Amino acid sequence: MIWDVLIVGAGPAGLSAALFTRMRRMSTLLLDTAVAGGQLASLYPKKPVHDFPSYSYVMGDALGRNFVDQARHMGAEIREGEHVTMIARDEEANVIRVTSRKDSYEARSVLVATGGGAFEPRKIGKPGEAELRGRGVVYGMPDVEESRGKRVLVIGGGDSALESALSIKESADVTLIHMLDKWQGMDAYVEEIQESKVRALLDTETVEIQGDGKVESVLVKNKKSGETEAIPIDLVSINVGYLMDTKIVRQWGLTLEGNQIKVDNVMNTNVKGIFSCGDIATYPGKYKLLITACSEGAAAANTAYIYVKQPKKFTVGELYAAPKEEGDAQPKAT
Repeated sequence: MIWDVLIVGAGPAGLSAALFTRMRRMSTLLLDTAVAGGQLASLYPKKPVHDFPSYSYVMGDALGRNFVDQARHMGAEIREGEHVTMIARDEEANVIRVTSRKDSYEARSVLVATGGGAFEPRKIGKPGEAELRGRGVVYGMPDVEESRGKRVLVIGGGDSALESALSIKESADVTLIHMLDKWQGMDAYVEEIQESKVRALLDTETVEIQGDGKVESVLVKNKKSGETEAIPIDLVSINVGYLMDTKIVRQWGLTLEGNQIKVDNVMNTNVKGIFSCGDIATYPGKYKLLITACSEGAAAANTAYIYVKQPKKFTVGELYAAPKEEGDAQPKAT
């Protein structure tokens, strides 16, 4: 079978694209290296999401399931545990071949929505971190029930760290530290932290995570005064980002900028018939948000539809080209 569109990555961007390709009645296959739902399912299942329209907040795993259920309801086929190793265009056959560790596929168009590839939590590189990982040291959002009644130290100053502290502030004794002199997250999260009972310390870095077989305390240092303090702690939640592994993507012949695929304003890559959206894609002025990934998925789906269904009528570039003179009409997709 030759699919109209094959989407690599079943996170919010890929699943949003699938919604719109199926509304166009394009045969659609999604392949995900892990489980469908993307970072919502694999990295942040217990994270309350506050920045997705129509929800005051929703848990990451629940929102991820909504994306998956809707795509399946629309008729998209989703295959999990399919680690894609190669994408290559066959000019003679005018198809794109996609190879995973399980199978190979042919498609008229491909959308790369891998979200940045494999993720590994960024380490702080302090004594005790590696030794006590899994024994009181965790990465990312702490589990609410596991944190209940405990003394928790959250390390980091961005949205993830602030959200981690806020998610457990009612059930745990929370200290939040950031090595810079200003919080890096959303203003709303900063305000909520400042109005809560969370002990929030700026200009403060971790010196050592201490404990015999489990976390017992953390030695921290104020960077301005040089003073150190040993804070009794039961659980350390490290939220300083994730490292993205894009080694596989680099073999697909796509133009990259850093660790991301360069696209234009309608999600074209440098390879005909291959489009990209979500965290793996980049363009000038991009603002990484969940809702941005969804809108890029819709745009990529529309561009793929025009490419697959109307390639002889006009090219995608011609379709979106600005009028040469005022009043000139642009062609429109039907």
